[in-house]
Amino acid sequence: MPYAKIDDSLSLYYQIKGDGLPVVFIHPFVMGHNVFKYQEALSDRCKTIFYDIAGHGRSSKGNKYLSIEGLADDLKMLLDGIGIHKAVLCGYSHGGLVAQEFALRYPERSAALILSGGFSKIDTFIPKLVIKLVQLMVKFGQVSLAAKWQAKFHKLDYEDEKEIFELARRSDAQRSYEYIQSGLHYDSTSQLHKLDMPILLIYGSLEKPMHRYRIPFQKKAPQTQVVYIKSGTHQLPPRSHYEFNAIVDAFLKPLNDNKEKQAGLG
Repeated sequence: MPYAKIDDSLSLYYQIKGDGLPVVFIHPFVMGHNVFKYQEALSDRCKTIFYDIAGHGRSSKGNKYLSIEGLADDLKMLLDGIGIHKAVLCGYSHGGLVAQEFALRYPERSAALILSGGFSKIDTFIPKLVIKLVQLMVKFGQVSLAAKWQAKFHKLDYEDEKEIFELARRSDAQRSYEYIQSGLHYDSTSQLHKLDMPILLIYGSLEKPMHRYRIPFQKKAPQTQVVYIKSGTHQLPPRSHYEFNAIVDAFLKPLNDNKEKQAGLG
């Protein structure tokens, strides 16, 4: 299994599939990289990079407090280790916070930003309540219960539920708690004007409490594109993967074409 050593206490599990424009996928809490299993289809047209963040999936937990800022730095070291200078960042839910922080810290390494169910800070009641329920589970050591919750909501079929659960249940309780806690306090709203790369926000039409989070992006980063998937819930990457992949594919096409053109000139 491929691992990237981040420091003496932390090694991150990763998978790379395909060639071309690198796209790295960042998962939420109490999950692993396989929540993006249906995005492997994008490897026909780009280099897809999937990994487990610290304390999740097959990665070790490390000895540092897990913060959004620290996760962005871990991602930089992962990309350094596998020889990727610049990548598209695709973050789902809490993973979108890591993607934003990476783009803010390392704009020269960020080709574009894709956020599924994205937000610059979480401050609406229902989404915050759901997040805090999972946080309570892991706080009291009920990682398996949280993993079952995540697997149940993200499944497309029974096989999906089983696979997602098997990786999610390996999450470390303390690191999961820290990931959630750091995300609940994260707020990049005042920094969004610094994001000058292409930005794509994807929401399910049914996750209405999340729709308002597009507004600060559109105001402060006017290049932001917003797309809604009809009848989609928050769990778009697995449960609306055909539509999700088509939207991502269309967004990446100009970037891919430009990369190929530059390679041809070289």
